[in-house]
Amino acid sequence: MLRSSVTIGNEALPLLTTAIHAGHQLPTELLKICGISEAGRLREEDPFTGEVAGLFPNHIVLETSRFAIDLNRPPEKAVYLAPEDCWGLPARTEAVPESLLARLRGDYSSWYSLLQYQIDRLLELHPFLVVLDLHSYNHRRGGLHAEPDPQEKNPDIIIGRSNLLPKHHPAADALCQRLNGQAYRDKALDCRQDVKFPGGQMSRWLNLRYPDRLICLAIEFKKTFMDEWTGELDRPAWSELKHLFYNQVRAWLAAQYGWQLHSLA
Repeated sequence: MLRSSVTIGNEALPLLTTAIHAGHQLPTELLKICGISEAGRLREEDPFTGEVAGLFPNHIVLETSRFAIDLNRPPEKAVYLAPEDCWGLPARTEAVPESLLARLRGDYSSWYSLLQYQIDRLLELHPFLVVLDLHSYNHRRGGLHAEPDPQEKNPDIIIGRSNLLPKHHPAADALCQRLNGQAYRDKALDCRQDVKFPGGQMSRWLNLRYPDRLICLAIEFKKTFMDEWTGELDRPAWSELKHLFYNQVRAWLAAQYGWQLHSLA
């Protein structure tokens, strides 16, 4: 039931990007009992983050919606069963059958086994690995015509590092410093760490499982590049942000680790 695409385009590069909330597809069995409209689901998903992941040669992108299985939640919370599981939204019109729930939880376990396999493959070739866990977030919770939520608690990019060992903090700090203040849409980009989103289950799982062999940073892009209520994308703004992020990650990898990433055409 869980669909994702895995691309390992350059095994010589110890970098993996993921977009585990990019998907929108919902299995028929769940669609029949879903209590949320398609537009409502899209608003809480992370559309277009797969495009950022796809800029990098090694990436995993989910095609299935988080409203089927949320891979960034602990296994017992990965399937939304009630409104309190998903921002007060009516997750289901009726209870998820136990047989279906078991299949979904089995898919969750299988996907984490797949992730472990890909990580282990790369770690056989490299002493250390960087994983970038890419997400986006809403900042107009008040409604379609509401003012944006205050910038103070809603940076343009958030780097979640709470799951890292302290010895890895300087690397996260260095990426944040490279992104913060970059010119974007005629203003200085605001990038900060551990504001609102310090990192979820996937980054926690990886950083605990491989504490000395990798770092996984959770990256959140504020949805300034799209209308979070209608789903409409501002393609020029998004293209600029994607390229800015890629180029700063490229410079960071070279300065921090001596790794070379190809430039974009």
